[in-house]
Amino acid sequence: MLKEERHHHILDQVKLNRKVLSSDLSIELNVSEDTIRRDLNELSAKGLIKKVHGGALPKDTIAPSYEERSSHNLKEKNSIAKKAVNLIKDGQVIIMSGSTTNLQLAKIIPSDINATIYTYSLPIALQLTEHPSIEIIFIGGKLNKPAQVTVGLDVVSSISQLRADLCFMGTGGINVNNGMTEPNWEVSHIKKCMIEASAKVIVLCTNNKINEIKRYPVTPINRINTIITDSNPSDQIFNSFKEKGVTIL
Repeated sequence: MLKEERHHHILDQVKLNRKVLSSDLSIELNVSEDTIRRDLNELSAKGLIKKVHGGALPKDTIAPSYEERSSHNLKEKNSIAKKAVNLIKDGQVIIMSGSTTNLQLAKIIPSDINATIYTYSLPIALQLTEHPSIEIIFIGGKLNKPAQVTVGLDVVSSISQLRADLCFMGTGGINVNNGMTEPNWEVSHIKKCMIEASAKVIVLCTNNKINEIKRYPVTPINRINTIITDSNPSDQIFNSFKEKGVTIL
């Protein structure tokens, strides 16, 4: 891969993930970490990224748009969605968070499934309008425009009154010691209510979220029933989760 191509790849990853690690980039691009460090130094000198120990951060503080996040890791999200859809049965009441992986799940729910789905995600609610027999209940509130989800006390109050069979949710990060965590306080509080309202909690997360820790706690690991990822469930990274009784799909 040419240097210009590496630079484009690095900038794309910084924009979408809000950080990159030199060690990960070295593996992804099949070059030495010294080469990656030189690339990061050049991009930093041009003012395109902020170089930090072991990697780089975005120069700006603008979060990626929902559209950008929806198209990132699409192959992995589709793989997760195909596993998750097998858990949906006729007659269930389901709550879905606003994750972009849940959006992919909403796209592939079989047309013969009859279920009720609550969501505070505008894109997911609109996607489900195309399903012939899903009853959609959109939880209204103040709209967070970048994330395209509703937030605030109205959302929390509505969810607190629900009783759901399944909760499908994305996550900012999850590990055994810290459980599930989120970078946003409002989102963390909404997800706490979702978990309390649900008989089973299914976390959908791409491999890069495993063993990540964000600022705000949501729930300890023993409240999670199942984690669905794009990785092989037999991977050793999941051994500690399985010891806590979490099913890995």
